[in-house]
Amino acid sequence: MKEETIIKNISKHISLDEEEKKYFLSILHYKKLEKGEILLKYGEISKSQFFVIDGCLRNYSIDEQGKEHVIAFACKDWWISDLYSYITETPAEHTIDALVPAEVFEIMKWDMEKVFERIPKFERFFRILFQNSMVNQMRRIRQVMSVPAEERYKVFIKQYPDIYLNIPLKHIASYLGISPEFLSKIRSKIAHD
Repeated sequence: MKEETIIKNISKHISLDEEEKKYFLSILHYKKLEKGEILLKYGEISKSQFFVIDGCLRNYSIDEQGKEHVIAFACKDWWISDLYSYITETPAEHTIDALVPAEVFEIMKWDMEKVFERIPKFERFFRILFQNSMVNQMRRIRQVMSVPAEERYKVFIKQYPDIYLNIPLKHIASYLGISPEFLSKIRSKIAHD
């Protein structure tokens, strides 16, 4: 069942024959995570990409004042990594951890290179993922800069319908670029409307 989830995700962009599926599945490393468990720590070099089978992960940084800044969430059927660290092989500027108990498949960078050589169409798949990631990040930056907080929250609810009630308010507020108190007021207003 877990393997079917990732194959279904891949099938959105490329088709694999049975031998290609078998090879790809052979390089995956299954991990079960407890709430709060760290997949990538600030300062480590990202050597993996992760596919979320179940649960929810967050990618965040901490500034000099100790304030967390949530960059992204990755829930069931999403991919996550610190792409800058992964691509440049430099220390990660973010931490990735599990907000709730989660299950992931890990793909190590060296295994990914072997997949690209053996099954070249995977380069297309990951190019599409990276492009989608870039588009989403650009949209998110624009929203933080120019869209009112209430509208950003409504977009968040649509984007993350399975988690917005199950993760701490402070993480959602950080992602939206507002205080938890202000987010609480927005939630109350929406509930009364």
